Amino acid sequence: MRQTDPVFKAFPGSTRAGKTAMLRVLSIGKLMSGMHGALSVIELIAVRLWQDIHDLVESLDGALSAPGPEFGPGAREAARTLLMRLKLRQAAWRSAAGPVPLTDVKALARGLPERVGIDASPLDPGSVFAPATGRIVLNLLLLAAESLPSGGIIMLAGSVDDLFIRLAGPAAAWPAGLALCLSDAGAARSALTEQPGMQLALTALLAREAGLRLSMLISPVSRTEPPMLRLGG
Repeated sequence: MRQTDPVFKAFPGSTRAGKTAMLRVLSIGKLMSGMHGALSVIELIAVRLWQDIHDLVESLDGALSAPGPEFGPGAREAARTLLMRLKLRQAAWRSAAGPVPLTDVKALARGLPERVGIDASPLDPGSVFAPATGRIVLNLLLLAAESLPSGGIIMLAGSVDDLFIRLAGPAAAWPAGLALCLSDAGAARSALTEQPGMQLALTALLAREAGLRLSMLISPVSRTEPPMLRLGG
């Protein structure tokens, strides 16, 4: 199911208007004084926005599943795909509510684009991330998915306290400005209202606010591969 399909276009979360609305939310946050204030207002408005869209799509899913006229091919799949994508973004953008088991991360990763998967096999299956760490891991999944425009695999390795994220795909590349946003909070705040850098900036600022080190590691074996990201350590 492609995002160009009619069912996707019916909802703000998957349209240019929806993206513009989110950029306005981020613009409001940027005007707040201090990084914490900006992130707090982003959390409040983004969660409410996604909750409203989620409720709408859930109602659509219920209507499509009810007995009655047959809908076009893929309509139910489209509604359920939207629900999974919304659940991932809700979990990533709202305030951390509690520890995040690896099993939850895998379940929420079903909301990633169809051609993007995750490989967390090197991690202990019983791994449980601390609330703030788990939230940043979900944001890293969103960032990594944007960095795999032709699809691919997001690989997670290490441990809950020292996590490594690697990209594998035909066009895998972290967004430009990644290193700068990770090292400079001012640059990250400036990138919040730039659509291509929004997820990058938000991820960097959330890690900084949580006091977690997020850094880049260049592979000593192949410099043609995208750098790994390291969370913690």
